[in-house]
Amino acid sequence: MPRIARSIPGIAAAALFAAGCSQILGLKDPSLDDKPALDAAVDAPSDVPIDMGPAACMPAACPFGCDTSTNACRQGKLWVFPTTGATVGNAFGGADTPPNPRGGADARCLATYTATFSTRQCNNNNVHAILYVSASDSLAGMSAKYGIPTTVPVHRADDDIMIANHWIDLLDSTKQLRAPATTAATDAEGVIWTGANAVNTCVGWTSVVSTDQGTRGLTTITDTNWLSRDTFRCDRTARLLCVCWSGGN
Repeated sequence: MPRIARSIPGIAAAALFAAGCSQILGLKDPSLDDKPALDAAVDAPSDVPIDMGPAACMPAACPFGCDTSTNACRQGKLWVFPTTGATVGNAFGGADTPPNPRGGADARCLATYTATFSTRQCNNNNVHAILYVSASDSLAGMSAKYGIPTTVPVHRADDDIMIANHWIDLLDSTKQLRAPATTAATDAEGVIWTGANAVNTCVGWTSVVSTDQGTRGLTTITDTNWLSRDTFRCDRTARLLCVCWSGGN
């Protein structure tokens, strides 16, 4: 009987060991049960999706909206471009009843943007003609009136070349542009109505009389007077220069 009694602890220890328990701590060795989990991970089907990408772009956290090609915040820029075709001094809303030169000028810009530059992903509500219309709708007041961002660079819409450090520099008559505002092939194609001197505006862009004049800019140069290059007859034609940006409602 004593020999049988002494053999019981040995048998128990062997049973515990076979069950994967530690004789010292009395705890189960976790490495033994991990093997099936590891095998399952190795054998998992390759088509199971694994979400390791960045979080989706949050429009509310991106002032210029989300870039649909990268799912990231879009880089802040202002884009400028000329309207397609040139018009006389009252042909962009000034001949309407009642006259609406701002509405007509912005509509021409939107039409050009939609047809040619929509890849810049501007908000349709953020497309405006760079134009002095009146004391309450001046070039200097456009940023406040239309919410134009003033701290981001200004680029040409057709080739993404930066032409000014920001909106304020674009309008500053003491600073040259970094590059011409458009890629017009000739000076004739680069002429724009601006009214930049706040005096010659073809009578608020309502006149087509040869004796009335409008201030014009030249987008093929970088001189400080590019927005006020000359004044000319309202019965002659010029384009408009437009600005647009993404984001907003």
